[in-house]
Amino acid sequence: MPFGASHKPLVFLAHSAIASFFRRIEVYGSDNVPQEGPIIFACSHANMAVDPSVLSSTVPHGYSLHYWVKDSLFKNPALGALLLNAGNIPVDRKTKNNQKLFRGTFEVLALGECIGVFPEGTSHTEPHLIPLKDGTSWAALEYVRYLLGTEENGGPKPGKKAVIVPVGIAYSDKSHYRSKVVVHYGRPIETVAYEEEFLSPEEGIAKNVVKRLTRTIEIELRKMTVNAPDWETAFAAQMARELLWEDEDALALTDFVDVSQTLVDLFTTTSNDRITKLKALLTTYHRLLTSSRIPNSALTDIPLPQTLDPSLKISLPSRFSPLWLLVKDSLVAAVQLPFFVVPLLTHLPVYIVGVLGARLVEDELETQAQMKIAFGLILSFLTYPVLFFTFWAMFRQFTLGVALAAGLVWLLGRYHSALIDPNYNAMKRLVAAWRILIGLWLPQQFDMPLPSFIASSSLFAPDPPKVAGLPPQATPEKYKRPKRLPSRVLVRHVLRIRLEAARELADVLLQLEQTDGELYSSPWLAESYGGEVLNISKEDEERLEWERPLPVGRRGGKEVVGFLRTKGGRLGLGHVGGHWAASDGEETDVKGSDEAS
Repeated sequence: MPFGASHKPLVFLAHSAIASFFRRIEVYGSDNVPQEGPIIFACSHANMAVDPSVLSSTVPHGYSLHYWVKDSLFKNPALGALLLNAGNIPVDRKTKNNQKLFRGTFEVLALGECIGVFPEGTSHTEPHLIPLKDGTSWAALEYVRYLLGTEENGGPKPGKKAVIVPVGIAYSDKSHYRSKVVVHYGRPIETVAYEEEFLSPEEGIAKNVVKRLTRTIEIELRKMTVNAPDWETAFAAQMARELLWEDEDALALTDFVDVSQTLVDLFTTTSNDRITKLKALLTTYHRLLTSSRIPNSALTDIPLPQTLDPSLKISLPSRFSPLWLLVKDSLVAAVQLPFFVVPLLTHLPVYIVGVLGARLVEDELETQAQMKIAFGLILSFLTYPVLFFTFWAMFRQFTLGVALAAGLVWLLGRYHSALIDPNYNAMKRLVAAWRILIGLWLPQQFDMPLPSFIASSSLFAPDPPKVAGLPPQATPEKYKRPKRLPSRVLVRHVLRIRLEAARELADVLLQLEQTDGELYSSPWLAESYGGEVLNISKEDEERLEWERPLPVGRRGGKEVVGFLRTKGGRLGLGHVGGHWAASDGEETDVKGSDEAS
């Protein structure tokens, strides 16, 4: 299954597309990847075709990746030829003979090459990994049988055993333009510990061994991704992170997964009523931001008070505060925009079709980035040639007119990439400033009552139908984007709930630090940061085999808050705009916090 001439151009195209969509892509754990194949890269899959693009663009040591593709797509001669030329492997899902099912995979691995697989089986809009399918484990272990040889495949085959390298892709916001991506390559999983049992002739043993290997892969993927039990928990953790790290670059990407999962675990703790109330408040704040189209990052210039002490009454900003904000942001945009006019106008059609593409799939978060990238890429194929031929027409009388035209197009693209982020952020702030100004200057009777908003902005569709034969977590709640509303009817609620959420967050964290309450934790975080892991009983593990339960971890409140602080969370008075909840060895009076909440 050699790679044809189309493979490298397709990888280059995918890399260019994701590099233009995402602001930053950082890779960790490259040293874990062996210098030689064969390797099966088992990757998380939350973002459609974006995931293989990220995987192929970041894979270490210059590896090229084969991917599994269902064999029905190869029936079209033209499409089949392109897929094969790009190195894709046809998979016949109808056959029950594993040696026949994975024959193409075995031939690739025997050559010492690498394949990329997605054990979840499909991309999804869920706040967590969905149950992994066993195909990756079957392929890795059946390959051992293939190398040993059978009468069916003609005896022993040359080749090295394959290792499985888990890959976790975590997006700061997978559907948003100029967001960030962190890719973690985990330690390789060898099949040696599973081979003897797998090759046993005893009936049913092989299937159990495969499930054990799948569980190992799942645990490794969970360590490198952010997993929440439901959308409310996921959004509460996101809002807490944005309030604690108002500057989105203040949280290093290397800490993004552990910090985000720590906050998810915090809001998964159901034994603390204060945490439950805070979770509801943060979820409401997220709904308000989504419906009003005001990002939290655009509100950082409306500073939270120096004291968030819940015993003190704090008013919303006056009408003149957003007026100054608008003037300031207008001046910033006026200074920056003239330098960005040319690349803005040339790329404006690309932006527009990208937005239109995303609106076709508003309730499918995993599809939005793909649609934005695909639509933008298609229009780029039209835009850049037009620019090239326009410049060529201008310089065709020169000997090097073609090279000059190509160089100008390349420079324009680089110029656009260098200026897009500050101008994009300035524009978001300017739009938000207008919305805030209008909302605060209009009479209060224009405001939408908050209870009416909450009642009409459900995050979820009705309970999905249960699918026969699947465990409960295979049919999770379906995400539904809150309805967009005129921002002017929500601005006061946005500012008030932001303040209340920040104050309650500070108070809850202070109480956790002082009382050192026990919090739920992912087991690997508990192990890493000095917590406790409560292993599940063997009886429960056998009873819940279908659900593949994980051990339960516990972390102390003091340790968790200290962890957030060391990663840059705004938790002390020593920081500009810091919270009242200082913890620098001095006692802080929390009297009145319960009454205020």
